[in-house]
Amino acid sequence: MPSTVSTAAAALPDGPSSSSNPPGETAGRRLHSLTGLRFFAAVAVALMHGLALYRLPIIDLGFVGVSFFFVLSGFVLTWAGAAENGAGVFLRNRIAKLFPLSAATLAIAALVPVAQNSSAVSFLQSLTLTQAWWPWAASSFNPVAWSLSAEAFFYLLLPPFVAVMRRFSTRELVGTVVFLAVLQPALGLACQLTLGVQVSHFITYNLPLYRLPEFVIGVALALLLKAGYAPSNRTQLSAAAFTTAGATLAFLADFLHFVPWWISQALMLPAIIVLIWTAARRELAGSSRLLSSPALVRLGELSFAFYMVHYLVLGAFGILVGRWAQGLPWWLVPPALLCAAALAWVAHRYIEKPCERAVRDMFRIRTGQRGAPKNALPAPAVERVFPVLSETP
Repeated sequence: MPSTVSTAAAALPDGPSSSSNPPGETAGRRLHSLTGLRFFAAVAVALMHGLALYRLPIIDLGFVGVSFFFVLSGFVLTWAGAAENGAGVFLRNRIAKLFPLSAATLAIAALVPVAQNSSAVSFLQSLTLTQAWWPWAASSFNPVAWSLSAEAFFYLLLPPFVAVMRRFSTRELVGTVVFLAVLQPALGLACQLTLGVQVSHFITYNLPLYRLPEFVIGVALALLLKAGYAPSNRTQLSAAAFTTAGATLAFLADFLHFVPWWISQALMLPAIIVLIWTAARRELAGSSRLLSSPALVRLGELSFAFYMVHYLVLGAFGILVGRWAQGLPWWLVPPALLCAAALAWVAHRYIEKPCERAVRDMFRIRTGQRGAPKNALPAPAVERVFPVLSETP
């Protein structure tokens, strides 16, 4: 393991490589292609839930979307400089983004029960976005909302993390990415060997502390891109080799159904890193058109609402046919997800965005602000790009 870190670090140049777009001219620019990628990740999560009964290869790997969203969240928030106007403003904006739709779907889940362990205590923990810290609450009410609890924890740490990590050299940032990508599965192995299956699954899937390395990897990637870093040929070849080998092993393991989820997640993590980095670099170079097409970007903007409602819709269909959300017959899954898409559009337009604006205005009035801070980034740079999606099987 240590040799992997040293090999990657040794492949780095002494400083930022030259680029057609200097760092100062691109930092903070909205990356539409990353918004487009959110759509595919959200669909992968939904298909995994809808077709869980059949344990279909590849579809079964939809849980990797969780890691994708956590890495992407750290990347986009850091790239957009979301925490640069102060921790208070940053946290206020994130509460305005997360809480309205979280509370709305929680209320629906209380009326249409689609999950077990939905007690009054779990309700309060879900309402306060602390459910991911408790095994009995993580999958209660709206089971996919546990990831918002993890995101809330990450948001508290982002300002100090960025303040420290922006002082790192490119060599140290790449070393951070490699070290954390190795550390997480090492922790997973320790949990698997020392704890029971149920406890180790909660720790390696839901617990925010275990998920934190993914978010920090995203932070490091964004700082590397801001610094104008371009990987050397040796680093690119190493990344391609790890990505190919990891994805191949993950697909093989998925076909055979014989490894814990966290191993497949660790094997797919290099692919997630390469995908986000490559998409961002290609767009900055002006060569990303498909992922940044208006239609795909629009779908990506709806992906948070789709993610938050899809499990509830699957569960509602399950109640109608005497099944549960992840036990639907295959022929019911397409209409259920189409209904979820329609409901997502309604939720995005009439709950998510209006309530976000209302909460922001409320905070501004209470703090005596009449407008945005002078140095604040344009809203689209932060609000429309950053992902808050994840999911739990």
